[in-house]
Amino acid sequence: MTPSPHVTNPPVLAQREARLTTILLIARLSTASRDDLCRVRNLSSGGMRIETLSPVEPGERARVELKNGAIVEGVVVWSRHPEIGLRFDEAVDVTELLKPPVRNAKAHLPRSLRLATRCPVTLRRNGQLLSGALQDISLGGARIALSCAVQLGDPVVLGIPGLDPRRAVVRWVKAGYAGLAFCEMIAFDDLSRWLATEQRKATSNAAPVTPPSQNS
Repeated sequence: MTPSPHVTNPPVLAQREARLTTILLIARLSTASRDDLCRVRNLSSGGMRIETLSPVEPGERARVELKNGAIVEGVVVWSRHPEIGLRFDEAVDVTELLKPPVRNAKAHLPRSLRLATRCPVTLRRNGQLLSGALQDISLGGARIALSCAVQLGDPVVLGIPGLDPRRAVVRWVKAGYAGLAFCEMIAFDDLSRWLATEQRKATSNAAPVTPPSQNS
């Protein structure tokens, strides 16, 4: 019996689907103008489907960094909000790309994806309200610029326009910058929505931080 010419060859389709890996990974999506959080929905050797609230147009170049440190680059080939399709510059080995991060004695916690952004912030410490500038933020912490000294281990409350105040602890201090670890992580959806707003790009014309009074 002669097969119908309209019958699709099942093995060909099966092989094509086998190259697609469905996942749900939080990643950092970087373009020429911004850093954002995203979710990688599926992945093949030639590209990935990404969910992001931030506007990204077809033709833009983008870079995706996974929490294990793996990085891929490519061109956005389609955009249907809130998803985009990224075509890699070069084919990747999906198994290698998804390898868990290598841990060492100093890496007790999962790697945190830091998003570069700039906006004015406030820092409440021991009843004093200080001002500063946000340099980068992650789900678990932030780096801020301050012109007054804070101490390692100081409990603080960080105020970021458009986000709820975050209780945090000063984890490091160096050359006018301080690293904060949040006492409770920001929810992915909350931070993703904030990164898609104009507030994350606000700049401050305010004077540098006034050091706390010596009498306080």
